[in-house]
Amino acid sequence: LVFKFSKLPNKISSDEDAATAAAQGHGKHDSVFAYPQLYLGMIAIFIYVGVEVATASNLPAFLKADKDLHIGTNNVAIFISLYWASLMIGRWTASVGAFNMSNTAKQVMRFVMPYIAFGVFLAINKYIAQKDVTPFYVYAGVIVVMIIGDLLSKGNPARQLLIFSSFGILALIIGMLTHGMVAALAFVSVGLFCSTLWPCIFTLAVSGLGRHTTEGSSFLIMMIMGGGIISVLQGLLADYVVGIQGSYIVGVCCFGYLAFYALKAWKTLKAQGIDFDQPGGHAVVKGGH
Repeated sequence: LVFKFSKLPNKISSDEDAATAAAQGHGKHDSVFAYPQLYLGMIAIFIYVGVEVATASNLPAFLKADKDLHIGTNNVAIFISLYWASLMIGRWTASVGAFNMSNTAKQVMRFVMPYIAFGVFLAINKYIAQKDVTPFYVYAGVIVVMIIGDLLSKGNPARQLLIFSSFGILALIIGMLTHGMVAALAFVSVGLFCSTLWPCIFTLAVSGLGRHTTEGSSFLIMMIMGGGIISVLQGLLADYVVGIQGSYIVGVCCFGYLAFYALKAWKTLKAQGIDFDQPGGHAVVKGGH
């Protein structure tokens, strides 16, 4: 309401961008909702933020319920710390594309940067939080999976969304079917596979909108509310239906939709003449939100 009745401009546009969009034939529809990549992308943002928040929000309940872990409430924090550090690991890795360095140096940094971020997690928890981090050294191997996915995506946001969503599904299924440290780290690794999905979805959703890009972006931002809804949905499922471990089926369904959106947006944008694998249509995914 404040923004509705304020004197702030309700539209920010660039004449240059509009001219470019018109020349490319983008943004030709009257309504922003005439573009499938946008309205399906709105659902994708809702679901992505939802699964990211829900996985972390319900993780303490799983950690305390799993009898194989034998951890108290005071030891839950380091697992949550690693979950959010995993998002940092992925985003630092993706940010390498924004550096002003040679392609060879960038390829090297794609292997180095995630372990620098992982080192920050280890150092803070060992020397500041005074926690035993030795059980988490094995997580270095999980990071390799993320690096492989990043390399396979080749900067294509649709391909990266598909690959990382598939990894997310696999991680959650492993967590649901196992116990102890394996299950805990499987759930924690969801942070790695969520780490670069925001820019992937956003890029796909606004591509081809032309003069509707600003309006479309505002609708995408509104869908962040998924984090406050899907986490509650999973909690209710855990409390009253399938238990905390089984409740992560919500996350599996969420990643399933994101994989669908990756394929659908890829096909839709190609039909509109936008191909991220071709010169001029290439988008390098850089960082997160």
